[in-house]
Amino acid sequence: MEKKKGGLLGTLWRTKKVSFFCMLVLLAFIFAAVFADALAPQKMQNGMLQSRLLEAMQAPSLKHPLGTDAMGRDLLSYMLYGARTSVIIGLTCTVLTTAISVVLGASSAVIGGRFDLYLQRVIDAWQCIPGMLVSLILMSMFGSGIPQMILVLSIPGGIGGSRMIRSAAISVKDSGYCNMSRMMGGGSHWRLWKHVVPNVMPLILMNLANCLGGTIMAESTLSFLGFGVPVNTPDWGALLTAQGRSKMYSAPWIGLAPGIAITLMVFAAAMLGDGLRDVLDPRLKGGMGTFSLKKIHKIAAKYVASLKKEGAKANAKA
Repeated sequence: MEKKKGGLLGTLWRTKKVSFFCMLVLLAFIFAAVFADALAPQKMQNGMLQSRLLEAMQAPSLKHPLGTDAMGRDLLSYMLYGARTSVIIGLTCTVLTTAISVVLGASSAVIGGRFDLYLQRVIDAWQCIPGMLVSLILMSMFGSGIPQMILVLSIPGGIGGSRMIRSAAISVKDSGYCNMSRMMGGGSHWRLWKHVVPNVMPLILMNLANCLGGTIMAESTLSFLGFGVPVNTPDWGALLTAQGRSKMYSAPWIGLAPGIAITLMVFAAAMLGDGLRDVLDPRLKGGMGTFSLKKIHKIAAKYVASLKKEGAKANAKA
């Protein structure tokens, strides 16, 4: 049998081309954020883009491919530096949210008992409070800023997402090999990191991709409501708030640029998460799952061959 090569990326390219291209879109945004200083036509000075009022609200042209805003700043440069803010917040919040979910969910499933009971009741009470309300209250307490926003978006999301990890971890904890490890003296810590976490890793990777889109949307929403990053920091949501609404009819390109960028990132993250889910989780591949017709025929052929072999041995003994 010919063995398929390429690993996860190769499988994603063969079976989920839309998700593969969405992954490239996310990598392009990350590339733009990392190399914004080299790609931006207008460079930042003293941590901010300089205003050029004589070039204010110019339509897209060869000099300014995305136009300029009401302060005369080049929108392409603003979007590139704004990608840095969104990517830093999005990726950091995604990693922290997933880490909190894994620690809470997996440890609750493995330890069990009163710890699991009390922790889940606290999480139930936490989920009764609207997430955006919690974020707004915390941002009003801590103030605006990138570190504050990362904490505000990571902690509530990690607590809420732990339920899904816990459900998957319980099924792994009750498996035969995990019970055998416990009977052989393996403690809760050993079973957590050697058996439970590696076997729920596909779900963790799916949550990473799906959480990225939700984090970017939440960050843009907070910036839109005025609880985002500092005023002089380029940010897509802040651009929508400050100028996108007021200049919607006179200069629509100001709101279209960040709106399209946010939509693309959220859509790409969601499609990549769906593709990873279909590739990594055999129960969600659709149709017959991993048991395709070819595999069923091969299994049946091996079974028939084993029956013939056993029959030949029986005849030889007779």
